[in-house]
Amino acid sequence: MKNHQTTRKPGLTLAELLVASAVMGILCVGFGTLAVSVQMANTFAQERNQVGQHARVILLRIENAIQKAHATEAFPGFLPITYDDGSYDFPQAIAIWNPSGIPTNDYPLVNQLTFFACDPAAPNRLLEITNPSLTTVAPALNAPSDWRNLVQRLIDDTNSDMVEITDLLRAGKLGSNFYSTLRFKSRITPTATELAEARAGTVSWESLNWPTSIYSSQSGLRQAWCAFEFQLVPSSDIATHATFKDESSPFFGSSALYYQVTR
Repeated sequence: MKNHQTTRKPGLTLAELLVASAVMGILCVGFGTLAVSVQMANTFAQERNQVGQHARVILLRIENAIQKAHATEAFPGFLPITYDDGSYDFPQAIAIWNPSGIPTNDYPLVNQLTFFACDPAAPNRLLEITNPSLTTVAPALNAPSDWRNLVQRLIDDTNSDMVEITDLLRAGKLGSNFYSTLRFKSRITPTATELAEARAGTVSWESLNWPTSIYSSQSGLRQAWCAFEFQLVPSSDIATHATFKDESSPFFGSSALYYQVTR
């Protein structure tokens, strides 16, 4: 009678299997976390690149338009347009005098103006607007409501040439309304009051604040300066903009033009 002996093959014990499973689980979690991190970094880089491209276009177009503007003492080349909501002011549009040639008029016509304005119906959109068919005189400098109405008229007019520069402007909510974070600020030096005082002899012409120190006894070089700022976010959905506090990117620009005034 033959005696059969069973030969055991070497294998893993239960404890070894548990340890191996734990190590594999840790490795899987680590690789998964790494993959998610790489994907998030790639998305972040793409969003930043998109925001940066939009910002460069905004800065370039507005600064170039201001530098090429025509200015007179009656109209200093550009005018920020302010929107009001209660006690809050939102200077989120600007009119720039950009005639095709040297104009003979001292005050701009509407068809000589270039507007950069946020769409009131969608304040994340920045529009560049011109209208060659409107030959009426622009509103008075001290008539902000007329300027706001003109902007809306141009947006609604099918004859307007309108370009959407970006739809990534961050918008904030005030009450039930949304407003853009785009802001324009201007400064004219010397001011109209200072020029009037010098012409009346109250102060000397030479003592006025001439920014470039270029003046004579009968004339001087006046400066019209504009600064603007805005925030961009990687989303055109304004309902979600409140959640982009950390992702929003601020940008700042400025430009100036100079023109001669006489005593």
